[in-house]
Amino acid sequence: MTQRRIVAGDVGGSHITIALFEEDCDGIHLAKIERQSIDSFADKAIILDNWTSVIKNMYPPGDPIFISLAMPAPFDYNEGVCLIKEQGKFRSLYGVNVKKELSNRLGVQESSINFINDAEAFLLGESAFGIGIGIDSILGITLGSGLGSAIKSGNSVRDAELWSTPFKDSIAENYLGTSWFVQWAKSKFVIDIEGVKEFISHPNLIGKIEEVFEVYSSNLADFIQNQYADFKMEKVIIGGNISLSSELFLDRTISQLSIAGLDIPIEISRLGEKSALYGAASIFVNGNSKF
Repeated sequence: MTQRRIVAGDVGGSHITIALFEEDCDGIHLAKIERQSIDSFADKAIILDNWTSVIKNMYPPGDPIFISLAMPAPFDYNEGVCLIKEQGKFRSLYGVNVKKELSNRLGVQESSINFINDAEAFLLGESAFGIGIGIDSILGITLGSGLGSAIKSGNSVRDAELWSTPFKDSIAENYLGTSWFVQWAKSKFVIDIEGVKEFISHPNLIGKIEEVFEVYSSNLADFIQNQYADFKMEKVIIGGNISLSSELFLDRTISQLSIAGLDIPIEISRLGEKSALYGAASIFVNGNSKF
């Protein structure tokens, strides 16, 4: 018998993915999932109306529901206030109490709405339902429009906030996120692209893929090595849109780390974008316990 219904969402700069989970005595089960493109540069009302619409599609009107959204930082996850200002997305939501806005639009009590860091949700999902089961110390990395990171130590998972750590002549995100590929194409070849998928398929860049991902692999290996100095993780789990092209950089990254004397298992998420959804939904399970 179903005990509760949980709507979990993963909010990105270009899309929102929403899933309905049903909880019973055996745990939570994914019932349905929907992905919708969004314009993160749109006005506040448009963004919130889009989110509201896709959330409402998940359950019958009037049904008791719990909602948990995985959001990128910076965000006040307890109060539900968006603090994103300089990241090039959701600027119209800066300072907005998203929890209150969604509560009013959905007719759901604020206490039934939860927010969690997207990288933390990713690693929660992998630790409880994916390739991180049974492992005590994990570094989770999401490679996409930005750099997300989380650490699992024992039974605790937390946002590592490594995106802004000093790296080379800038910060880590500028070398591992989509902007690095955009800048490379622009500065080296005077070509404008929007993301890694376009980079790989661009007819004038196909011959440069090997060179570019060799450098990217070196950046990622250096980043992981830097983190290992502070946190002796047993495994690294990688997710995010860039991970969909892992065949172009994963083996190289592992090889470069091995040359440096660091043999750490590095795996790509098997749950994909569902990782953050499972992680977000799990917040409402077992008395709000993460595990």
